[in-house]
Amino acid sequence: MIKQLTIQKWSELDARLTDATAEGYTHFIVTDERINLYQEQLDAVELHPCTIVVDYTIDQHYLNDCRYFGKRQITFDDWIENINHYPNVIFHIETIQHMINHHYVNALFDLVVLSLLQEDIVTDSHVVFDFKETFSTSPNVWESVKQLQPLNTTAFNLNKLAYQHHHSIPFKAKDTLAPEQLRTTDKMLKNSGFKLPHWLYNTIEKKALKKHKQMSYIYRKDKSKLQDHIVFLGFDYQFRGNSRYLFNHFAKHFSKLPIYFITKDVNGPNFIKPDDHKAKELIETARVVILESYIPDDLKPNGTIIQLWHGTPIKKLFLDSREPHQNQNIYNYRARKYNKWIQQDYLVVDNDAIIDTFKSAFPQQHTKVLSAGYPRVRYLLDKQHDLPYQNFIKKELRLNHDKPTLLYAPTWKTKAEDLLPISDGLLNKYNVIYKAHNEDRNAFKPDNAIIAPDHIETQDLILVSDVVLTDYSSIIYDAITVDKIVCQYTPNHERYVSERGVYEDVMDDLATVRYSDSKALLNDLISHQMKQIKSSQFVNDDNHAFETLSHIIQKSFKNK
Repeated sequence: MIKQLTIQKWSELDARLTDATAEGYTHFIVTDERINLYQEQLDAVELHPCTIVVDYTIDQHYLNDCRYFGKRQITFDDWIENINHYPNVIFHIETIQHMINHHYVNALFDLVVLSLLQEDIVTDSHVVFDFKETFSTSPNVWESVKQLQPLNTTAFNLNKLAYQHHHSIPFKAKDTLAPEQLRTTDKMLKNSGFKLPHWLYNTIEKKALKKHKQMSYIYRKDKSKLQDHIVFLGFDYQFRGNSRYLFNHFAKHFSKLPIYFITKDVNGPNFIKPDDHKAKELIETARVVILESYIPDDLKPNGTIIQLWHGTPIKKLFLDSREPHQNQNIYNYRARKYNKWIQQDYLVVDNDAIIDTFKSAFPQQHTKVLSAGYPRVRYLLDKQHDLPYQNFIKKELRLNHDKPTLLYAPTWKTKAEDLLPISDGLLNKYNVIYKAHNEDRNAFKPDNAIIAPDHIETQDLILVSDVVLTDYSSIIYDAITVDKIVCQYTPNHERYVSERGVYEDVMDDLATVRYSDSKALLNDLISHQMKQIKSSQFVNDDNHAFETLSHIIQKSFKNK
């Protein structure tokens, strides 16, 4: 457990920590009037018996450019590479008690510096703190730092921090070694032997921070630009998923309002190509903008933003996921995603049970969560008993009416061994429809299976299927909602958990239909011995997506 401490006298810290340990706490954070907490993000932090570096905002905006959240463990040198430095640390009580027996601490940032110079530091990418002001070390801590004999590169970084805090540098410049990658101000510190005038350093640093802020997707909505129309962006500008079904409903029931869908997939008066010169203006002046993923970087909508998302997540998302490639290799990755999300007004989820997952994965301080159900699932429920329509789809796919139908729809894969081999026995038993993931650039096409044509939506494939097989795709819950038999094939699950991460409560919910062995799965499919999920906390039969979202739209136009 994490104890929240307000420290009036740092000389009392040891006694306060002893009391916290007696109460069952293992970690603590320090709070004061300069620090706010995102409690749901703090609750999501996974505790380890060591110092934990977490993420933060400054005045509620994400202004970091750190890349270390892609790593499990970091050093002081990793931490200080960030463009700004704040006390974003959850402290391990036992470690701190041992440390303060040997070092003098008189400020929160003293505790941070000495903690980060320890060997064991892990990261957790949840955004826990919001800082209102800057923090500084006390002069005394640098006397302790001098005694530590750090590596030459660490000594350079410690000198830099001491310089930034207007203290004497603890190490001679000639005894330090600058890192290979340096910011402009760091190069100037190196070249001047840390004797650069502070006014010059601050001027250059201020320009760098201003430029960084401009690239971090921070803006204030301008309501004066709004006009009376609705714009759908869809997922990667595609006409599919939740956006497609909500658009079709609104186009029918909101005929008096101009409604546009930005997509390259469909032609017509209500469909605008993403590269059309009118698209950007339509989006930024729309009274309501409806999304299914992140806002593209070049767009700044000013109206009400409704986030539909694209399914009940099995794979860990954003702040819950380490995402090592994105965090370490994409500049400003976290800043852009975070600051986009806080511009959104509403988030639609499919059921109450998944709300806490979205609250740990994304910032929700400015976003209202609507557990209304997904439009794509509402479509399934409305079409579930429409036999003439289902027969039309079956005819389009040329299905054999004497066989049941199996839909195999894996998520995006990079390794062929993660895919189920389509055996002759399976083909003899089923009409096997194979639906590759939309982002699969190396689309595997199994011999003799029915390759799902692009013009038939996944929801229609679910409607005509008796069995739906996938791995980590959220369509498994779409299928369960309309009483389909489902199977989950995850042959290299441990590797996947290590690389991407999954939500264990969701995986546990699917435990009875999960297979890791292809032979066992094929045997059960062919002999029809699969178990059926009769009920699930992640299924919402009371889907009121169209009604709730219609109300939100109407309210947005009435309150203009």
